[in-house]
Amino acid sequence: MTSDPKRIFIVDDEALIAFEMADALEDLGFEVVGPSTHLKDALGLAKEGDFDVACLDVNLGQGKTSEPIARILTERGIPYVYITAYEASQIDFLKSNDNVVRKPVSIRDLKQALLDAQKS
Repeated sequence: MTSDPKRIFIVDDEALIAFEMADALEDLGFEVVGPSTHLKDALGLAKEGDFDVACLDVNLGQGKTSEPIARILTERGIPYVYITAYEASQIDFLKSNDNVVRKPVSIRDLKQALLDAQKS
């Protein structure tokens, strides 16, 4: 892996947010994988995709979360950042060392979180 993430996998069930995030990250020089707006697609990319770091929306709608995606990424040694409007105390699967960025997302904060995730 490079010292700075270059390829970023985005998972968010809200297509507009996912594509806005993708555009903003591409403007910063990153290559975006996805974005994935459905859990099933995201799981496939998490298992097989070629990327350096991931942005995972915590709540993927209809009672689904990005927790299974995070487990796959952990097994693969790929860092990730959770994106959420929830307080950390409301996320029962959150680990103490997980990187979390609160919605609404500032692209500056997201970029820093991605760099921090890559270092940890």
